[in-house]
Amino acid sequence: MILAEKLLSVLAITLWLISYCVYSVLAQSDKVSRPNVLWIIAEDLSPDLNCYGNTLVETLNLDALARRGIRFTNVFATAPVCSPSRTALATGMYQTTIGAYHMRYLENLKPALPPGIKTIAQLSQEAGYLSANIRDDPGRGKTDWMFQADVDQQFDTYHWKDIARNEQPFFAQLSTAMTHRSFEPATPGQFPLDSISIPPYYPDHPVSRRDFADYYASIERLDKEVGQILESLKKYDLDKNTIIFFFSDHGRPMTRGKNYHYDSGLMVPLIVSIPEGMDMPTGYELGTVSDKLLSTLDITATTLSLLGINPPDDIQGRVFFGSNRDEPRKVVFSATNRIGETNFRSRSLRTLRYRYSRHYHRDFSVNSSATAYRKANHPIYHLLNILHEQGQLTEAQQNLVTTIPYEELYDTQLDPFETKNLVENADYKVVLDSLRGVMNQWIEESGDQGLGTDSSAIEEAFATYGKESAARYAEKIESLHQQVEQVVGENSDIHNNENN
Repeated sequence: MILAEKLLSVLAITLWLISYCVYSVLAQSDKVSRPNVLWIIAEDLSPDLNCYGNTLVETLNLDALARRGIRFTNVFATAPVCSPSRTALATGMYQTTIGAYHMRYLENLKPALPPGIKTIAQLSQEAGYLSANIRDDPGRGKTDWMFQADVDQQFDTYHWKDIARNEQPFFAQLSTAMTHRSFEPATPGQFPLDSISIPPYYPDHPVSRRDFADYYASIERLDKEVGQILESLKKYDLDKNTIIFFFSDHGRPMTRGKNYHYDSGLMVPLIVSIPEGMDMPTGYELGTVSDKLLSTLDITATTLSLLGINPPDDIQGRVFFGSNRDEPRKVVFSATNRIGETNFRSRSLRTLRYRYSRHYHRDFSVNSSATAYRKANHPIYHLLNILHEQGQLTEAQQNLVTTIPYEELYDTQLDPFETKNLVENADYKVVLDSLRGVMNQWIEESGDQGLGTDSSAIEEAFATYGKESAARYAEKIESLHQQVEQVVGENSDIHNNENN
């Protein structure tokens, strides 16, 4: 009897050990099969990196990331300004669909998300992932969502060390502000002004060249911050199982860039890097370049898929990696409404070749629609006005001080700077009519809420903001104008080539 009891005891212990080992193997297998994903979000950055062809800047860390990943060349934000764009990124839904499209609401006027719509942070939490919004340097912990949300409930932590201590896989985002204005000036000789090529819609002037030099200097500092982030992943032994998405919320912070529906405001870099040794999803080829057309909404949908989370049925992003990837896009869409004191109501679409835009509010030019903040920080704004008064602008530059048309159509293959509006060109009538129809269909099918009438509370809030902003920046606006005027006077013999 005693011998039988001992045998039963030994058998029980053996079974327990077998069960524990099986559980441990499965748990470890699950941990390996469930990757981490990190979003590195730059601000106000066009594809102006060295690996995208800008040989003036040195971006060693981002270039290396691209070599061991995929670099995408046709990626467009849902808005050319941060808050609406980040709102769409957080949900995988157009900001106009979920009713959170202004930049930016007072806190008490922010709308609630529609029933059933959740953020990627919430969805990752529900699937057993640790959700993080990194505040360790250079992370800002930025969300800037235009809907009601208890942000502290959305994220489990803000620090790498907490992630490292936890055995859960994670989804993390890290926002860096380096390419946002105000720029820290380039050091003397860092970018010789005569080496900088200026887009033809800006005056080719020392003021423009200096502004781009400072922007390029901020890109190089951003690259160093990316190196710092990659070192943090290594330090905490998180690098071997972490998929990295590097991208920007919208295009460069220049006149006709940020806020406006051109490639310069909407096209963003996107680099995706998956560490060696991890399972590579279908469609991912190491060290390649992809020209497929993507919306930043697709970053959200694809991230969910890589995390093993089925994207919600109503999500508007498309999965571009994996066995469940969606059909490639033929067109992407973008929208803006109020941006500070300026009431834009613009919609645009982009195919691989064409950009079509429609402006429902247009009692202003690109330059005159600048907010007080932009007037206080954008020297090219003042340069355009001064040279316009002197009659020194070319046709492409003159368009920036002329009332915005109702419609714009550009053939980006023949006109990459989007300077020749083809709406009145009979050769493009078939294209124009087709894209008009595509736009109308998207507005209807996406449930665009931004073309309705704003409430009196919203109108009053933004009007008040405009008055306060004008007063707050008045002195700085005047100071910058005088600085630009002085440089123009010192270089009065400089003219655009077309005016020589």
